[in-house]
Amino acid sequence: MRTEKTIAIIPARGGSKGIPRKNIADLNGKPLIAYTIEQALEAGTIDEVLVNSEDTEIREIAKKFGAETMSRPEELSNDNSMQEVDKLLYWTLNELKKQGREYHIGVLLYPTSPLRKTATIDRAVKMIREELYDSVLSLYEDKTYLWHIDSRQAYPVNYIPEKRGPRQKETWNQYAENKAVYAFRTELLLETGCRLGGKIGYVLMDKLQSIDVDSPDDLALVRNIMKNRES
Repeated sequence: MRTEKTIAIIPARGGSKGIPRKNIADLNGKPLIAYTIEQALEAGTIDEVLVNSEDTEIREIAKKFGAETMSRPEELSNDNSMQEVDKLLYWTLNELKKQGREYHIGVLLYPTSPLRKTATIDRAVKMIREELYDSVLSLYEDKTYLWHIDSRQAYPVNYIPEKRGPRQKETWNQYAENKAVYAFRTELLLETGCRLGGKIGYVLMDKLQSIDVDSPDDLALVRNIMKNRES
């Protein structure tokens, strides 16, 4: 029997720089956000699915696809940085608490990761419930050569140019955050103001599942991937 109540929170701003009205942009006949709502509803570990938005149209669409909605203040709707989203999570959990609704585990799902799998969400939550992690994030393997630049020069970050080659990459244990799934104990976020902390676990995803829709090119790529899967 499930003992730790879990809520999925989907933040969805009305504004977007790269794609106008990105979170409800058409993706093969459905709004982008619908894919994340459906994944959360299908996850066996999720008790409730909440879309948080200042935008009336987004909230109406979210309800149509089966999510509960909450209107957030304008001051929490201007930025998607990690710190600002953590503030939104903190505010949301406290608002729910005022209603007598408390949760042991929160799951942050950005609507811009439509290719994530429901099994990945379930795995992240189970790591907290069964393996005693405090927070879990999704990653993908990244063997990119990274450079830091200033106004005059470029500096290697994660490798030595003289030793550049396939063998060096084989020794790397380097992974990148893909923003697809974050699971966390709510007490951790409410105490620290951050979704990641304590004993941090991870779930691995492949690069295609990790696509974060941020530009028209990203959206076109995901459309093609979905069409190829259907054919």
